[in-house]
This record gives sequence, C-alpha cells and structure tokens, in this order.
Amino acid sequence: MAMLLSSALAGSYWQIVHMPGSSYRGTPPPLDAQGKALRVRLRTHVRTLAEGIGERHAWRPEALRAAADYIEQAFRDAGLAPRRLPVPRGDQVFHNLEVRLPGSGATDEMLVVGAHYDTVRGTSGADDNASGVAMLLELARGLQGVELEREIRLVAFINEEAPHFGSDAMGSLTYAREARARGDAIVGMISLEMLGHYSDAPGSQAYPPLLGLVYPERGNFVACVGNLRSRRLVRRVTGAFRRHAELPSEGLAAPELLRDIVRSDHWAFWEMGYPAMMLTDTADFRNPHYHGPGDTWDKLDYASMARLTPALAETLAQLARG
Repeated sequence: MAMLLSSALAGSYWQIVHMPGSSYRGTPPPLDAQGKALRVRLRTHVRTLAEGIGERHAWRPEALRAAADYIEQAFRDAGLAPRRLPVPRGDQVFHNLEVRLPGSGATDEMLVVGAHYDTVRGTSGADDNASGVAMLLELARGLQGVELEREIRLVAFINEEAPHFGSDAMGSLTYAREARARGDAIVGMISLEMLGHYSDAPGSQAYPPLLGLVYPERGNFVACVGNLRSRRLVRRVTGAFRRHAELPSEGLAAPELLRDIVRSDHWAFWEMGYPAMMLTDTADFRNPHYHGPGDTWDKLDYASMARLTPALAETLAQLARG
C-alpha cells in the first residue's frame, strides 16, 4: 500500500495535495465579543453532551435519546424546525435530526452538512464527536437570515461508530440512501468529524505513510479530506475557507486505498454516488485521547473552534450561492 500511495503522490501531486489559496499563518487576533460568546456556546454544547449526558451509544439508549432531545432543542433555539428521521436498529429506533435552510428556488441543488452524535463505549466523546455537533448547532445559528440559492441541510447523524459503521443502522447511510431514492440533487456533503484538538507543539501531528513528507508537523490546522471523485468539492471548500479563516488549513483528495480518509459519515454519501468530504482535526493522528476515557470536554481548544465556525459558515454561504 505504501508503494501504491507513493506512486499516487509522485504522479498526481496537483490532484491530491495542491489546494487553492494559502493556509493562514501567524498568530490570530484575540477573539472579539462575538467570538467570545461563540466560544462559550460551543463549550456549553460539548460539556452538556460529553459530561452532562456522557457515553452515547445503543447500549445506553437513554443517553442517545437525551442527546437527540438536546440537539433538537438547540435547533429550535436557533429559530429552526428540526425533523426526526427514524433509523431502525433491530427492535430499536433511533433518529437523525435534520433542519433545512431553504434556497431561493433558483435551483433544486442542495448541500448537506452533518455530524454524528453517538460515541463508542468507554468515552464521553468530547472531541469525537461532541465538537462536530457543537459546530453544527452554531452553524444553524450563524446561517440564519443568509440569502442562499442552494438549500443547506444540517443533519445530526446517529450510529456512525462501530459496530454500526457501514450497516443498515448507520444514520448517514440511511439518510444518503433515502436521498438517492428521492433523486435529491446533493452537490456536496461535508462531515464535521472531530474539530476540537489543536496544538502548536513540534511533532504534534502524525500521518498515514508518506503524507508527513508534504504536510506540517504541528497539529494546529483543520484538514479538508475527500476522495478523488470529490476533488472539486475539496478544492472549493479549502479555497473558500482560506479566504475567511484565522486558522491554518490543509487539503487532501486521495484514492480510497488510503483507508483513513473513509472514517466518517461522508463515506455513506460516496456509496450513493454523491461528492462528499470530511472536515477534521485528524482524530488519532493528533489527539492522544481518541476513543478513550480521556476524551473529555476540558481538553478542547474552544478558541480555535470559535475561529473555525464563522469561517465555515462563510464558506457554506459561498458554496450555496453558486
């Protein structure tokens, strides 16, 4: 596999690694009053899910219900009307939660942004993935009143984690299948997957084989990751994000033989033929507490999350305008 990836990197650098724009460099300015308020809200969402509710999986169904209730109410507090979409698992029924920000009607195309709210056993899942859910909830607030041509759908997905990944009980796979059956014109899906862990320490970032040759050693960036079929989406998101961000960013559009790029809800949309990508802090390639008891709310970088959220909102608004 390393030889195949080496050949792919050498032969297709511009397709796989090169992205438009320039990653943010330097020390970001202090958060203004709005940014500080956003930081507090993000921390509140993560702490409520990770500490107040805790482990969220099918073996603690009451916790999943509590998380769904919290997400639903947060969407309502943002002025939106959430829908519960059933996802069966044996004799149980769990739910995706969706809100829609309507487009102007000039096109029937749409964007989907999602984050899973379940965890594996043995972790409170602050970074994985209360951080992604918190950002999803604040995007709902930040995109209110923005004029859009394309509809934006924000979805909290159930059952992304093992053993449900790739099964009929996976919330994003159920959603993508139903979208394909309806003929929904999804022009891009972005999965928000672990977005709270950042470090400026040298050597704080690891990689799958060979990627460390072309990417930075400090884990202070957000990564835009997709497969080759989704290269155009990855490039558009990375380029647009870099125009607004006060946070470093890197992009990768790689062959799926690099299995680490598959590990989130965007995979379900690839399976249904839609372009999709992941926005991530790179999970266990950076966060030593991945899938463990140390993934707690107090270890996340909420200032960086507060810088990331409005830049992503601006990016989505740009993509939704054409």
